[in-house]
Amino acid sequence: MKKIVSLAVVLLFLISSLGITIPEISAQSNYSNQRVLVLKNVDAWNSNAVEEMLDEIGVPYDVLSSSEFAPLTASDLINKYDVIIIESDQPQNFYDELAPEMGDIEEFVKAGKVLQVHAANWGWHGGVWKTPLPGGVEIVKSYSNYDYNVGKDLWYYSTYASHGYLTNLPQDVKIITVQSDTSYSQGNPDYTKPSAVTYTFGRGLVFATGLTLEYSAKYGGAEWKEFLKEIILRSLEFKPAKKVEYFDYAMMTYIWYMLYNRYTEKFDEMYKKTEQYNITNSTIPQVAEYKSLAEKHYELGWQYGHPIKGHIQALPHMRRAYMNIKKAYVLLDYSLKGLKHWQALENNNLTALIQQNDDESTLYWIGGPLNGTYKGIENAKATWSRFLGGNNVTKVDVYNITLAKSEEGMTGIHAVVIVSTKEGKRIPLRYEIYFKDDSIIEEWWIIDPSVLEMAED
Repeated sequence: MKKIVSLAVVLLFLISSLGITIPEISAQSNYSNQRVLVLKNVDAWNSNAVEEMLDEIGVPYDVLSSSEFAPLTASDLINKYDVIIIESDQPQNFYDELAPEMGDIEEFVKAGKVLQVHAANWGWHGGVWKTPLPGGVEIVKSYSNYDYNVGKDLWYYSTYASHGYLTNLPQDVKIITVQSDTSYSQGNPDYTKPSAVTYTFGRGLVFATGLTLEYSAKYGGAEWKEFLKEIILRSLEFKPAKKVEYFDYAMMTYIWYMLYNRYTEKFDEMYKKTEQYNITNSTIPQVAEYKSLAEKHYELGWQYGHPIKGHIQALPHMRRAYMNIKKAYVLLDYSLKGLKHWQALENNNLTALIQQNDDESTLYWIGGPLNGTYKGIENAKATWSRFLGGNNVTKVDVYNITLAKSEEGMTGIHAVVIVSTKEGKRIPLRYEIYFKDDSIIEEWWIIDPSVLEMAED
């Protein structure tokens, strides 16, 4: 048997949300007023586990093939059924025939119903699920013998436990299981590869999984049967809930955790570019401060276990970790743009010096023979020509780069700059530069003799 994707997870995963509660299983034992539709063309891995579990629970159900399902409208589904279960491991014609019906299935869920998608394909019957699930969620091929139940701190084993993980997940996703970081043995939970999730869609609920539930419930032991039963019961117990005005601590902790790691990767990649410049501890000290604070709070957040578990004590630390690494990244990004500009000045390269300017940029010189305001790229070019004509620059020292915001809301950096020339001059400047994307839209060169003390320190 063969079985079978990330964020983005991403990341994915990204922004503040209002929580939507998923009810706990109640003591209700009579489900005769519920109605379930099972969709399959064949038994998944020759297993009838879903129907057997529905019989055990005592809930009425119908079983339809993809061709029998096709004539039904969204209204038919909404009026007759409460839960739709799409079984795993189907032949390709099942997935091909189901694809045009996903619009009706989405309307069914939006109306407050429940959809279970057992999306473990790449199985015995050879079919491949190609259609996005409601909300654009997708399944990615990835085999794992062990999958980890996040809420229960429990590992499930099967050959294979899952055939894939889910990507492009929505904001309110609840992650139930994740794959192991080792494909064919138990390693550590890989939280970037969720293999079973729930999320709301409209007023309804979607359960999506790459777990081999039908196979494992038949061949894998009692814990798999209990897991399948729990999933079905939760679907039967679901009631469309109004959004509740509370802060979803678990969701936000996990989002900030993912964003921290995303920005850390981007920061590390960008930091390599500083090697081409003469960077010292006094050049961008605030970057190091932000990075250090981010790492400190990230470590503090982990004291309460993995952020996916949503301990409220971890939330403020993960938030600060993310905010500080983002500040470090943004400041480093602007610093590199400024350093590129100052490098061009140090090289007496007029073409490179002007290359970053926007056509409508403004250059301000405060003090000295160039005192004035120069609008437009041609005026800036003429001003720098005058400067380089009278000064043969040998070195540009830059100190204490910090983030800046202008009165007009433009974002950029402050810095102290000392320009040394072959003629023996040391021109001390307080400097501001503001960007639009990668282009300079405004820069200020303010002569200030007091900044020489910084160089002497």
